[in-house]
Amino acid sequence: MKRFLLVCVLSGLMTAAISYANDMRVRVIQPPYAPEVSGIPSSFDWMLDQLDRCDASLDLIVLPEFSDVPGRTWTRKEYLDAVEADNSRLLAACAATAARCDAVLFVNAIDHVEGGLIRNTTFAFDRSGKCVGKYYKRHVTAGERDDLGFDVSYAREWSEPYTIVIDGIKYAFETCYDFYFYEMIGPIALQQPDIVIGCSLQRSDKHHALEFINQFCAYNTGAYLVRASVSMGKDATVGGSSMVVAPTGIILGNMKSRVGSLDVTIDPTVKYLKPAGFGNPPATHPSYMEIGRRPWLYRPGGSAIVLPVAEAPTKRICADGGLRSLRGRNPLAAIGAAVALDADEIGLELRIAPDGTITYRDCSFEKVLRKFSCHTIMAARLVGEGWDEDSIDRLLHLVSVFDVKDHIYFISSDKDVLSLIKVAAPRIPLCLDGDAEEAAEAGCSMLYLDDPDAALTAAAHDAGLHCVAAGKRRNAARLQALGVDTVIIKDFK
Repeated sequence: MKRFLLVCVLSGLMTAAISYANDMRVRVIQPPYAPEVSGIPSSFDWMLDQLDRCDASLDLIVLPEFSDVPGRTWTRKEYLDAVEADNSRLLAACAATAARCDAVLFVNAIDHVEGGLIRNTTFAFDRSGKCVGKYYKRHVTAGERDDLGFDVSYAREWSEPYTIVIDGIKYAFETCYDFYFYEMIGPIALQQPDIVIGCSLQRSDKHHALEFINQFCAYNTGAYLVRASVSMGKDATVGGSSMVVAPTGIILGNMKSRVGSLDVTIDPTVKYLKPAGFGNPPATHPSYMEIGRRPWLYRPGGSAIVLPVAEAPTKRICADGGLRSLRGRNPLAAIGAAVALDADEIGLELRIAPDGTITYRDCSFEKVLRKFSCHTIMAARLVGEGWDEDSIDRLLHLVSVFDVKDHIYFISSDKDVLSLIKVAAPRIPLCLDGDAEEAAEAGCSMLYLDDPDAALTAAAHDAGLHCVAAGKRRNAARLQALGVDTVIIKDFK
């Protein structure tokens, strides 16, 4: 097998000699994107023709995202009609191509899963044409979810990055929108993949932006990136950019807006090594980064993070002050115990201390946030005097610093206080302790009910309000049956 040396210098780092001993011939296919529904069949047939042109010289073939619908649809029906017409044809053609060419093939299309749901899926076919893996896109766009009806339930809890090993090569995945979330790069790098497969339908970013996004991915995962997308027209300066990038960050081939295919030969078994600091042996970039990583300096992340208020289940149990038996002795321990016992929310009464500190019981609110940011939803009731513009600014500064704006809501009977929050932080949910009409007028999305009944909750729901009420643990089910969404439990145990 042919061997050669590629000598490169990356950003003034070491000069690296990479020996290709296990050549893999990679092909990425970039079809024309159909701007109208009427053009989809032509683009789809073009892709089938490209698959027919693949031969046994290839080891890896990658097609774009939405390969079963390579064009614009304006309604969910048009989209589903295109899926029904071409999805099974595409997957059958891909399986046949992988077997005929003795090549590994990746293609993104719709997967029909249990319950009649559809998912954005990258299918992995081995050299025999068997489907041996499926990657479900982690960051589904709002349009895919809301307009096309994609299932996203699998992405609402922690999971490690999906990888698959075929013929000794480990593959990891990012699909289109996934590439923009750099938080995923570190976890992918920990899996030590050889190749990252990127199926994309990116149509608006400039070519230069797509280049550095993809270089960043390859360099920081220590893997080759093989990306397939769609051409927006031969003269377009956006979209397209199907490419292969080496772990050095060097682009080995970029189609930009050209329609057709790109062939590149790589050796995915050889890793790029760089200096790992004075006196240390050369290392991959990801392993070098792990030496100095400081996760407590970054945004909250990982398996302990709960769903934000906007995505959490409607029916929730809030432990007021945490576990009752610990509240008087140690407020932080009470909160931690309730979180560990799967309380959906923690109720906190926040006050302004004489020195201006925002407090919860005998500790600062900042201390609560340091321990529990995004580990629970916080139902923060603002009580006592002093909630003016200055104190609200300090409160919202803490919320911003600890990145809990999606995991907190504020309760107050003072519409002026809630108005200050609404102006400064319009995305944070607000809960008025009052009536439904007042809550709607104040721009609140939640209503606290002192004495809930079915008529009151029905009126609140009609106004688009989430109902909150306090009660004992033994009465929670009865309150929820009356239409209360969040029950604040004072005797949580």
